[in-house]
Amino acid sequence: MDITRRCDYACRILRAAYRNGDERMSVAELAEREGIPYAFARSIQHDLTKCGFVNTTRGARGGLRLGCDPATVTVRDVVEAVQGPVSVSECGAGSAPCGQSDTCAYNKVWRGADRILSDYLGSITLKDLFEMGGEHPKVREALGDCEGGCNACAGRINLALTESCHGKASS
Repeated sequence: MDITRRCDYACRILRAAYRNGDERMSVAELAEREGIPYAFARSIQHDLTKCGFVNTTRGARGGLRLGCDPATVTVRDVVEAVQGPVSVSECGAGSAPCGQSDTCAYNKVWRGADRILSDYLGSITLKDLFEMGGEHPKVREALGDCEGGCNACAGRINLALTESCHGKASS
């Protein structure tokens, strides 16, 4: 599953609205501050308004502000609102009929990955994410609390994959 640019921008818009508190901000100001093309920000703002994640008011004193309780909205809620169901593959999502789903070993793997990813994104509220960021316990757990950053984690994952595919990795 790829997080689309639209979804990334939606998350950034929500973060900016959260940080702005009860004050409204224009979409133009928000787009400039977040480095989002204005027309794209306007389009995303409509999606976020439709879902109730932001409220908008027209006029000279108008703008947008957070319209939801960030303690009850999860990252999964945002992803699904902007780009659809969380799924690592079309096969796992069941969006298209597959004549091999009963005998295909991968189908259950993809569905399992979907569940893990969905549960992970669903366990992080916007409030926790915006206040804790990378220190959120679920984020730290997913990264393995590695002090060396993502590259260190990626190295451990690659080593584990190499060992599982080719036996013990040679030194």
